[in-house]
Amino acid sequence: MSTTNERPGLTVHEIHWADALPWWLLFRAAGAAFAPTVILLAALGAIATWAGWSAADKLGLRGIDRAADIIAAAKADELTFPAPAGSPTGPVAGGRGIVAEGWNVVERLPNVAADVVRLVRIPFRAGATLDQAAGAVARLGWFLLVWSIFGTAISRHVALKLVGEEAPGLVSAIWYGTRKWPAAFNSVLFVLVGIAALSVPGAILGIAMRTEWGLAFAGGVWPLVLLGAVVLAILAIGVCAGWPLMVAAVGVERADSFQAISTAFSYLYQRPLHYAFYGLVAVLVAVPAVAVAALFAETTANLAVWATSFGMGHGRTAAVVQGLAGGGTVADAWGVKAISFWTRGVGTLLSSFGWGYFWAIVTAAYVLLRRDVDGTELDEVVLEEPGGEPV
Repeated sequence: MSTTNERPGLTVHEIHWADALPWWLLFRAAGAAFAPTVILLAALGAIATWAGWSAADKLGLRGIDRAADIIAAAKADELTFPAPAGSPTGPVAGGRGIVAEGWNVVERLPNVAADVVRLVRIPFRAGATLDQAAGAVARLGWFLLVWSIFGTAISRHVALKLVGEEAPGLVSAIWYGTRKWPAAFNSVLFVLVGIAALSVPGAILGIAMRTEWGLAFAGGVWPLVLLGAVVLAILAIGVCAGWPLMVAAVGVERADSFQAISTAFSYLYQRPLHYAFYGLVAVLVAVPAVAVAALFAETTANLAVWATSFGMGHGRTAAVVQGLAGGGTVADAWGVKAISFWTRGVGTLLSSFGWGYFWAIVTAAYVLLRRDVDGTELDEVVLEEPGGEPV
């Protein structure tokens, strides 16, 4: 692209868009989310998450409530802001009575993401019971394990695709995730162990607070408690907001746990506004991206019925469509149930698209933050292990 400025002798011959608008990489990452490998990896991760949570429910493990009950209990203590003008207010379902009239932040998230946020908040609630905390931790542990595998696999695939290298296929990506998941999983585990260790003095003080004298002593030293809680807040916010960056560090850099922790905390706290801006761009791009995915899935399902309608005729087509909706005379027919099963499969892929999009965007955000903090070029991805093992 070239143009001539008003001043004579000054000509712009080329614009490097990667330097002028580096965050344009987020749009490329959104496009990479539509890759069949990414969609399948996301679907496998979503199914594995659901299977693990369902198994915990059905096994009835002692001390572990049903996931729905745990999540519902968390709704009674959610962050609310004053309701915007014209917004509906009133009771919030799933909690104990009326929570607060206002705008519930978590309720505005997608269902799965909102459930994960509620599970994260339960162990950090002072009023949570031991059973609730145990149930939340068990399910969060499974969630982290699953996405340490599939999130790392998606991040690796997207990272190589963004730099123009040959991206691994489905099997190769899963193989990479199964080999590197300990680094992604342990990065979170190590931070949580640190939080638990730093909480020991507070727990000892809590034992003393069972008595009136202990409670009075705690009131006197509470500024010191708050000072220590600042460190806990830094770690807690860092592990929650930085966990996706830890997974991306393993996918892009083949990082170990300590390197993933270091880079995630460094990027998060050195460039918080950059991180927030990339998140805002990702949300804006998600609207048309999810709309396109939904349109494709709905069109596919409708055209499948439309094509067969030429042979079935109007009457039979109407009966089958009614059966797929759960009514009519053929609703219990095996064929209708099979068609409904496969159609729901398409819907599962659509609902899983959000996870693929999330990890694709996180990978691009990691690369951008790495450039902002470390000055690393956007097209640098570690291709080999230190020993020379190929991707």
